[in-house]
Amino acid sequence: MSFALAATATTAATSTSSRPQRLLHRLTAASVVGGPLCFWLGGLLAPPSMHTDGGQTVAANLAADPATNTAHLIAFFAASFLLPVSIVGLARLSWARTPWLSALGGLAGVVGWIPLSALTALDAAAVAMARMPGSSSYGRLYDAFAYGPLMNAYLIVYIVGHLAAYVLLGIALRRARVVPAWAAWAMVASSPLTMAMFVLPGNPVAVGAVAIGLLVAGSVPAARALWTTS
Repeated sequence: MSFALAATATTAATSTSSRPQRLLHRLTAASVVGGPLCFWLGGLLAPPSMHTDGGQTVAANLAADPATNTAHLIAFFAASFLLPVSIVGLARLSWARTPWLSALGGLAGVVGWIPLSALTALDAAAVAMARMPGSSSYGRLYDAFAYGPLMNAYLIVYIVGHLAAYVLLGIALRRARVVPAWAAWAMVASSPLTMAMFVLPGNPVAVGAVAIGLLVAGSVPAARALWTTS
C-alpha cells in the first residue's frame, strides 16, 4: 500500500513539475513565429521614407496615419521582446544534432536582436518630434542622435548579429532535420535578401518585406516542431 501511495505521489509531483516546463516551451514556440510576424507587421505599417535623413523621417511621421503609426510601434515593441526568445527556441530545436552551429547562431541572434529596443525607441522619438509644434525644425536633432556613434553601434550589432544568426540557425535546422528543407532555406535566404534591400538603388522596401515574409514562413514549421515536442 505504501509503495502504491509513493508511486502515485511521485507521478503527481512529476506531472505538476512538468507543467511550467511545458508552458515555457509552448510560449517559446509561439515566440518563434510571433517574433518575426510582429517584426514583419511593424515594417509594413511603418511610414515610407523612414530612416533616410532626419527631415524626411519627421515629415513622413507627420504625414502618416496616427493609428497605423501607433500600430507599427506596438508591433516593433512586441517584436523586441519576442525575437530574442525565438532565437533561443530555434537554437534549442537544433541543439541535439548541431550544438556548435546552434550555439553560434543563438548567440549571434540574441545579441543581434537586443538593439531592436533602441531602434524602436528611435522610431518613437521620430513620432514625438513629428507631433511637436514646428516639427520641421527637428530634423537636425534626429540626425544628430540617429547617426551618432551610439546608435551606429547599435545598428551594426543589429545588422551583423541577426542576419548571421538566421544563416547559421537555418543551416543548423536543416542539418538536424527538424524542419522541412524549404523552411530552413527560407530562413537562410531571408538574410541576403535583407542585405539586398540596403544595397539596391532606392532601398526597395518590397524586397525587405519579401525577406521577412520568408523568415515568417520558415519559422512556422519550427514553431510547430517546438510545440509538439513540449
